[in-house]
Amino acid sequence: MTDGPRLPLISDEDAPEEIKQILKDWPYALHRSLAHSPETMVRWMGFAEHILLGNALPERDREVAIMRVAWNAQSPYEWGLHGGLCRSIGFTDADFDAIVEGPETSALPENERALMQAVDEIQNDWRVSKETWDLLAAHYSPKQLIDFLLVTAQFMLVAITLNSLDLPVEEGVEPFPSR
Repeated sequence: MTDGPRLPLISDEDAPEEIKQILKDWPYALHRSLAHSPETMVRWMGFAEHILLGNALPERDREVAIMRVAWNAQSPYEWGLHGGLCRSIGFTDADFDAIVEGPETSALPENERALMQAVDEIQNDWRVSKETWDLLAAHYSPKQLIDFLLVTAQFMLVAITLNSLDLPVEEGVEPFPSR
């Protein structure tokens, strides 16, 4: 992070009419930055909301994948916002430590380690290996596997955007772990 956002955050008063409700529902710096491109923001939000709220993965599994993306991308903003959601569904400090440790951890069950392995492979190799895919397929339905891939891709996109826009971390969120 450098000196703050690279684009000014769009205020409620300056927001185009077509995105005022989005900013009311999602009042975060990310959305206030994306408001510079209202047409893209409107179209992206439908996908983003489905991936976050309507996908077939169990909530905890989805968040394990998102938090691993955030850690690998070194995105304090993404980690912070999703860390609060993780806490609300029962994540502990030990869970966060295990996500930082990665798929080698013994602190998480096999399916969560497989999710982290797949995230690591996607972020490093741009694909999931056959071995990891087979492990995932032992735990998840085809629909869940597709949703996992799209959750991972979506939050890679978000992390790239957050990191490139140099957005400040929201107030009162889960702190980013030190290495």
